[in-house]
Amino acid sequence: MRVNWRFSADGRYAACLAAAQGDVFRPEVWDFTGPDPLVRPLASACDVTTQISPLGGERALLCRNDDGRHRISLVTQSTETTLTAGRGPWMHLTDDLVTGDAVHRVTGHGLSKLADLPPGASSPGVVLAPRLLGLTRPSAPGPVVLDLVTGSWELMPGAVTGARVLAGGLVGMPAGQSPELRWRGRPVLSGLPAQVTALGGDGSRIALRVERGAGSRLVIFTPSTGEVVEPAIPEGTLGPAAGFDGEVVRVPFHSPRAPGSVLTVGPGGFRLDPPARLAGSRAGPVVHGRWRDAGEVAATR
Repeated sequence: MRVNWRFSADGRYAACLAAAQGDVFRPEVWDFTGPDPLVRPLASACDVTTQISPLGGERALLCRNDDGRHRISLVTQSTETTLTAGRGPWMHLTDDLVTGDAVHRVTGHGLSKLADLPPGASSPGVVLAPRLLGLTRPSAPGPVVLDLVTGSWELMPGAVTGARVLAGGLVGMPAGQSPELRWRGRPVLSGLPAQVTALGGDGSRIALRVERGAGSRLVIFTPSTGEVVEPAIPEGTLGPAAGFDGEVVRVPFHSPRAPGSVLTVGPGGFRLDPPARLAGSRAGPVVHGRWRDAGEVAATR
């Protein structure tokens, strides 16, 4: 089982919490920079509330919240190092940013404050650009865009009370307002079914999950042109995150034959890692290493 997926901003790394049947969750990182994904388990045990964010070099950030306390740490294959811990509001981890009552960047020495939250804004935020963070204001007109360099903020186009900033910079309107999704103040995607989830974006495209029956489909939306593309993918369920890496997009994927896989979709079609099992085969252990390089694979049961 793999949960709590997150992708790096460039889509080349991913992290999740993984557990074999009956085992505890442990951090896991994926490296997509080679011809086949490299998957590594990291030190430490976690519960399902632990937030994770991938870093290069087979590392990840962890954020734990428990009874008014938080702990943010750097974890590798051999060790976990606490970077900061203390009491305070619930902390949300987004890439290398931590949002509580302010926005901080995680450094090797702890947290470096970048900006205060705009009045009425709440975390977590959505990274819109290297210096811009989108934030929802549940009880005030919003969403807002916060500049992490200057600390200034402004309303997003078409902001209203109860609107939410979504992955990729889409805005979800309050219940009862139609159309439900907007981009820079204008209605978009009105032709899609009601159950649409924004998974991630790269500044020019947004990956969407569209629920259809017991499964889900992948839709790629280009806001600048209005183009909506539904690539061919296998039957199954998509996860809650996506990462763009050039012309390809990666999404967590689950089906009876491919539990805990990553779906990669590009101009040449799609691939699953690990690949789907043959019909009738039994579920195996959680596998680490390169799927096609048996000399580097280690299986944990």
